[in-house]
Amino acid sequence: MVAIEKNRRPTFFKNIDWILIVAVVLLNVVGLLAIKSVSDQLQAPSLFYKQAIASFIGIAAMVIIMMLDYKDFRFLSIPIFIGTVALLIYVLIAGVGLEETGTQGWIDLGFISFQPSELGKITLCIVTAYFFQKIKQGDGGINYVWLFGCAGFLIGLVLLQPDLGTAVVYVFMLVCMIFVFGIKYRVILITLGIAVVSLPILWFSVLEKVFEEYQINRILSFLNPDAYAISTDYQVRMAIRYIGSGMLTGVGHGAEKAALHVPTPSTDSIIAIIGEKWGFVGTVLIVILFVVILLRSLYVSRFAKDKFGSYMVIGLMAMFFFHFVENIGMNLRMFPVTGIPLPFISYGGTAIIANYIAIGLIVCVSMRREKRMFES
Repeated sequence: MVAIEKNRRPTFFKNIDWILIVAVVLLNVVGLLAIKSVSDQLQAPSLFYKQAIASFIGIAAMVIIMMLDYKDFRFLSIPIFIGTVALLIYVLIAGVGLEETGTQGWIDLGFISFQPSELGKITLCIVTAYFFQKIKQGDGGINYVWLFGCAGFLIGLVLLQPDLGTAVVYVFMLVCMIFVFGIKYRVILITLGIAVVSLPILWFSVLEKVFEEYQINRILSFLNPDAYAISTDYQVRMAIRYIGSGMLTGVGHGAEKAALHVPTPSTDSIIAIIGEKWGFVGTVLIVILFVVILLRSLYVSRFAKDKFGSYMVIGLMAMFFFHFVENIGMNLRMFPVTGIPLPFISYGGTAIIANYIAIGLIVCVSMRREKRMFES
């Protein structure tokens, strides 16, 4: 009997979702090649080397997370939340930011800068999944208060940086998790109606006083791009131009020049580099790989062993979905520019490490979706 139980025990390599991991690594490789193109054009080799080092650290973090039992994060959710809040508060006191955006969201460690709000996305998924499972088990009431209190506190701290784009990601993740948790369509429609009606009031009475001028200009330039052609909308115009310049298969090695003309080519506008370098074929490859990641994540959530794992994976999937759609959409003027990076492709050490940790959690849930013999 002992031998039978041992044989039924899932092995580490057998239960790894290799399709998901291969898709992620391929995206990372494409991203490194795109960053190499940017670094060559700008004569800034450190961009590539830093991204490569961050990628290796991220892969190591992913492997470590995969080896853990994801249910341990359920018991560590509150300590993780407290630690994240402490980092976000520290950022408001002693953080550094970007002069072009005014966002104060980084902790300067000397040799590297660390952005706590990226890890905050993962914290939001873990904490929300923790309270959702408690509510599903019949322990509601106060847990609803704790849930929205913790989520609202995280979102509020990010808004104070101010980082509107990241805050919107937090809200989208929370909404997706609430939807999967189960809420009546009537409540959703009423909430959307209230939001639409109150938007003009919030815009003139609150948003113009709270948000920075550049954030408001991004929205206005989306609504009226011709009026901001040489200022806020310039980034989008250049991105569209160079995405199209690659045509079917790209301009070829050595002929790239998008990084010299497109603002933030290594982060927000990285898709313009890919479009120029590899053309339509390269951009379609990116879309296919992201679709694979999203579909595999949805599959893992559907067949997760418990509600905690299912909710957590949905939140992480929502994070990847929003980043993917918003980044590509804003470069094609389908959405306002929000400074959202493209996962595993855009430059950013903290972001790529956090993304690999998220993938590690998804694979961790997938590896443990099978119930063992005699397990209830």
